[in-house]
Amino acid sequence: MNIALNASRPPSTLGDYFTCRQEPGRAGLPVPSVTMHDGLVHRDVMYRRMESTLTPDEHLLVRKGDIAYNMMRMWQSACGLAEFDGIVSPAYVVLTPKSGINNRFAYHWLKTPRMLHLLWAYSHGLTEDRLRLYFDDFRQIPASAPSLQNQERIASVLDACSNLIEKTEVSLSLLKSQKLSLMQRLIPSEWLDDSFA
Repeated sequence: MNIALNASRPPSTLGDYFTCRQEPGRAGLPVPSVTMHDGLVHRDVMYRRMESTLTPDEHLLVRKGDIAYNMMRMWQSACGLAEFDGIVSPAYVVLTPKSGINNRFAYHWLKTPRMLHLLWAYSHGLTEDRLRLYFDDFRQIPASAPSLQNQERIASVLDACSNLIEKTEVSLSLLKSQKLSLMQRLIPSEWLDDSFA
């Protein structure tokens, strides 16, 4: 596929592509969390139980198509594309893509090595574990996206890669389970030395 980046566009910043949604949450919506590897996921599928003492209206509303990021971990790729409406922690920033940016492209774009370096460089804090990236700093980051047509092509290719990785990981997990089951059947416990039990 031939994707030509439009190098003649004027310099721009991330603020040209995103606004910050600051609507209060509403009762009855799911409460997803941002992860570094899996994006925005339902809390009930996470390994650790996470309880919030905040009321729904003390959360932030995230709408399908928005991108939410963890202020303290954005430079480590802690962001997620919302596949559903929900409410998120007020420690997150909710980005709403403007008309000139494809949200799926934007999600991949924000995870590129160069972008992660810029997200780190524009974060503030005395030590790395205290770095925070507020929207006012996020929107100052210099960045120029390709045309919408090219964004859609890029997003399509990267989404296909992500789907293939996900399917491969599921297959690998099943294969590991099958191997463990075979090991338990082929190597009986009576063959093991239980003198240290």
